[in-house]
Amino acid sequence: MNYLSKVPKWKVRYEVTFYGNDPLKGSFRVIKEDIILIGEDLPIKHKVPFSNKENVEINFLQWIDGLSVENLIELPHDYYSKEVRYVEELVEVLEVNKLDNE
Repeated sequence: MNYLSKVPKWKVRYEVTFYGNDPLKGSFRVIKEDIILIGEDLPIKHKVPFSNKENVEINFLQWIDGLSVENLIELPHDYYSKEVRYVEELVEVLEVNKLDNE
């Protein structure tokens, strides 16, 4: 679990699906899940108010849009292998919850 804000108010559970191709095994996917704690101080250019779960999800997805996937989640063990080719990553928000710290 990562804390990205000085005062986190929201817990976002998300998964990243990696799609790839291995010459021996063929097409495959790897799914990794993580949790991140965020707050209103997250640096987002065009954020919407953090007033509900839907807006928090929008802000989270806007924030990760400019990030490399390795800054978001642990990469699969063979991500940089010359034999295996990863072609796409898909991020999906699974759950958003407000923290009870107020």
